[in-house]
Amino acid sequence: MIEIKGNIPLAPYTIYKIGGPARFLTQVKSSEELKEALDFAATEGISFFILGAGSNVLISDQGFNGLIVRMAGGEVSTDGECLTVGAGAMMARAVMETARSGLAGFEWGIGIPGTIGGSVRGNAGCFGGEMKDVIESVEVFDTAKPATSSLQPAACEFTYRDSIFKRHPEWVILSATFKLQKGDPAAIQGEIRRITAERLTKQDIGAKSCGCIFKNIPWTRPDVNRGELLARFPELARFTDKPTIPVSFLIDAAALKGRRAGRVVISAKHANFFVNEGGAGAEDVIALAVIAKDAVLEKFGLELEEEIQRIGF
Repeated sequence: MIEIKGNIPLAPYTIYKIGGPARFLTQVKSSEELKEALDFAATEGISFFILGAGSNVLISDQGFNGLIVRMAGGEVSTDGECLTVGAGAMMARAVMETARSGLAGFEWGIGIPGTIGGSVRGNAGCFGGEMKDVIESVEVFDTAKPATSSLQPAACEFTYRDSIFKRHPEWVILSATFKLQKGDPAAIQGEIRRITAERLTKQDIGAKSCGCIFKNIPWTRPDVNRGELLARFPELARFTDKPTIPVSFLIDAAALKGRRAGRVVISAKHANFFVNEGGAGAEDVIALAVIAKDAVLEKFGLELEEEIQRIGF
């Protein structure tokens, strides 16, 4: 039997430490407990939101007038070259299991401070890797039917920082299976250490920051005229061998590092990170995001698209 609590502040459950109260909150550790929580939401006639590690989300200062379901833990197992992980397990835990099992191809995941479920939903990526590159299948619970099914990668419709799951909030990710390759455990651990060290130099690890506020801009985006952009801004040529233009570079070039709104400041290390200096509200983050959007649009003519997910707005 799950425990459902009422009027619970959500700020402590997010990396940003921002957010008002949830009407109801519960924590689940299995698919059976998840279904029990969703039955409660259906009976009460309220909406629900699945919350993992609380990264990459911005919760309204007014909170969420529904049920927050926290996914906690989750089994991690290997079978040959496949790794299967419960949705509530942290990415770092899954990556370390690959190192112990001598499975290569998922080392980059150590740079993502979220859960497996949230990372699949947003097709998270960093250091040259994305979830879509290694996904074999995703186990999903469709709350509308209700029924459980396994989706192959094509059915997940993965694109840059997007998937079909964002368009179907009634689909809840239960677990994911990854197809990796056999590798040398020592080499895998060495790559994990290298990525961790690089991340420490480039990002505000340990700060109250939810990760990147905006999506990087794909060169293939319909509104991006590659030739015209490079003619006007030759400094962008350094990114032509990459799939995207880093938004951190654009915000930095717009001279916004250190810019503030209320108690939120644009990081001096990574300009796509907005840091809560303590006591910030969601409106501070939104105000600073508007400043960054306007500045980049004025300088480069490029629209910034938020990667952070707003909840309760």
